[in-house]
Amino acid sequence: MKKTTVFLLAVVLLLSCNPEEVECNTSVANISGPYRVTAYGYKQTPTSPEVIFPDDCDRDDIYTFRSNGTYEMKDAGLVCSPPDDETGTWTFDGNALTIDGYPATIESFDCKTLIISTADLNVNGDRLKITMIKQ
Repeated sequence: MKKTTVFLLAVVLLLSCNPEEVECNTSVANISGPYRVTAYGYKQTPTSPEVIFPDDCDRDDIYTFRSNGTYEMKDAGLVCSPPDDETGTWTFDGNALTIDGYPATIESFDCKTLIISTADLNVNGDRLKITMIKQ
């Protein structure tokens, strides 16, 4: 009986302890790292349905955002024809990313999943949403 009581007390103590929650601040340090694109969603107008893609050869590409403000995209896995590897620059300010001079808004970031959206400045109301998972 004594062993059972000690065991149950230990279980209750373990279950009552909450692990420390890790805070995820949106910052250059936390955004930096490699990501795999899982979806592109495009809406031509605010009321049109969202079209989800990418092509199979884009689905496994790896974007690496470096803390020095540069990025590299590697056409990994199934390679597109022609391969679309690229490099460029990015900046972060508040909830905005600028990638190669194109503004994007951070819709969501939890230190694992980064969702950004951008609009074509020449087309009223369209929106491209990109979902990436940190590797």
